Amino acid sequence: MRILDLFCGAGGSAMGYHRAGFEVVGVDNKPQPDFPFEFHQVDALTFPVDGFDAIHASPPCQHFTKYNNCRDDFKHKYENLLPQTREKLINSGLLYIIENVPGAPMINPVILCGSMFGLDVQRHRLFECSFSVSALKCDHSVWESNRFPGGRSRERGGPRVKCRGTVEIGRWNIPIKTQQEAMGIEWIPVLKSLSESIPPAYTEYIGNQLKINITNR
Repeated sequence: MRILDLFCGAGGSAMGYHRAGFEVVGVDNKPQPDFPFEFHQVDALTFPVDGFDAIHASPPCQHFTKYNNCRDDFKHKYENLLPQTREKLINSGLLYIIENVPGAPMINPVILCGSMFGLDVQRHRLFECSFSVSALKCDHSVWESNRFPGGRSRERGGPRVKCRGTVEIGRWNIPIKTQQEAMGIEWIPVLKSLSESIPPAYTEYIGNQLKINITNR
């Protein structure tokens, strides 16, 4: 079975589908030298969908990210591509998945968390699927609190505060190897690319259910 990965980034989602048994083709408008499968640098919204069994799309999340609370330019710098993406996927007639961050206007999404897969990272992500996906429950009690150094307090010049108990992906003061291991992503060496990825365990879980739905169509 073949799946098209739109806005693929460095391949966190793609690797999960690969592990679920899919042949993956990635598309992104930026170079992705670390993407581990077939890759095309082109506008994701114009790439043809012929010859695929399903589509995954991760349109840019910056328009909805929590960092909008401290970065006023994010909403203006990054366009909301969810409506165009959803329209393309619906019009394809294929089974599809859209992934984004909490706060994004998704339709009946399933939320996945690292605690559901034994990962040392929280990393909540929403998955809008055109097929039924079994829901799982978070259990944040598995993590010991205050394990890693954090940033400054909100008070200007205030003391440093502690991060939550999970590995905070994208932190300069947490070794990248620790972050790679927490995500289950060993092939991405660049911190920025890693911080924009999702754990492959998420899409492996969804991919296994996707296969059943493709077979039963």
